Amino acid sequence: MLRLQARNFNRYLWSGPYPPPPPQYQSLDALGADLDELGRLRVTNEYKVKQLHKIPDAMLVDRATVLLEASQGKRVLHLGCGWPPSQLHQAIAGVAAHLVGVDVQAPAVTDCDIWQGDLDVCPDGLPRREYDLIIAGEILEHLGNPGNALLSLRKLFPTTMLVITVPNAFSEAARAWVKRGYENVNKEHTCWFSWKTLTELVTRCGYLVLNWGWYGGPAYVAEGLVFIVIPKGV
Repeated sequence: MLRLQARNFNRYLWSGPYPPPPPQYQSLDALGADLDELGRLRVTNEYKVKQLHKIPDAMLVDRATVLLEASQGKRVLHLGCGWPPSQLHQAIAGVAAHLVGVDVQAPAVTDCDIWQGDLDVCPDGLPRREYDLIIAGEILEHLGNPGNALLSLRKLFPTTMLVITVPNAFSEAARAWVKRGYENVNKEHTCWFSWKTLTELVTRCGYLVLNWGWYGGPAYVAEGLVFIVIPKGV
């Protein structure tokens, strides 16, 4: 279990240089006027408050590197580890103090510390041990109720840091394909995430965003997002 005095959050706080920002406007009114001039959108004050959210600066990171560095010397629970175990899971095993994997495709009995588990069917059935870190890599978008899964993790492991990675709803690939009349998405996915929607979800489920970044491409239209979150009040 993580102890406050033993933590060093600095390793999770990436510093610049940040990617170049999008075109800047002095105010939302200026942005609204520009869009309105193009006939795309009439931006009212109500619309601005409800719909427009300035994306904060964030680093471009390597997904695997973040997960491996976060796992160094830790007791790790890896959700969606794959069966057979993915290359990433095997790499994490090489740096973690102890590693437990969970995957819906795993058999009921294995000869390694990988458990069969389904966060939709039985989120409370995860292996009950002391963990320093939980990795939920590319898994929330597969769930029928990702919020319920996060609430269960918060209840079961109330002091454990969580690293989440998800595809970006506004990636270049997704946008390019949808313009051609196709959705470029895994057929098993149930939802899309963005900086705003994932922040909203984890916040509602009792987590505080410690840091986040883009992976797999340029900012805003990268392949995916990495979030490092901790339970509120820890």
